[in-house]
Amino acid sequence: MTMRIHALLATMVLLAGCATADPDITVLHRIPHGGTVAVVPFQDCAVASDADCAGSGATAGSIFVRVLSERPGLHAVALPRPVGADAQLTDAAAVAYAAKKGYRYVINGEVQDYHRAGHLAIHADRAGVAVRVLSVKNGQALTTYTYQEDSKTHFTSPDDMLEDMAKQLATSIVVEPKRQKQGDFMIYKPSGG
Repeated sequence: MTMRIHALLATMVLLAGCATADPDITVLHRIPHGGTVAVVPFQDCAVASDADCAGSGATAGSIFVRVLSERPGLHAVALPRPVGADAQLTDAAAVAYAAKKGYRYVINGEVQDYHRAGHLAIHADRAGVAVRVLSVKNGQALTTYTYQEDSKTHFTSPDDMLEDMAKQLATSIVVEPKRQKQGDFMIYKPSGG
């Protein structure tokens, strides 16, 4: 085999190592541009005998707050978790909690998997979440997002994976304004993501 074929095969293996299924995302309604969403730190994962699960919900919650806050037209605010890190917080309880704090939208979720294997480990780094964006007005789930990712190449940490998940969610939940006009036509230019 030539050097070029070896390089192409190595690139394909590298890309395949990070490949996973697409996220399961359902968007019924979006948050208006300029809106604020409260984020409750997620419930820690409960993978048996995985010490990395302890604190995974707080880590994921802080990553989601940071990434959502970086999205133009969206403000994210962290709320303290009203129950223990490994205790379930129902969506109804999250909505009532956010309502008491004066927010119109709240994100509630669970870390389903969080494992740091390291670069030389046999097992892959993993991260997975299930998240709901809820309307405080009626408790309706405006957006649901579920995703599990494994890094077979050991180049992506669970925190990097969570950041990518937060970016996917941020892109999906905020309404983009249609202000840019050129000539007689309205031009929609997404702001990236």
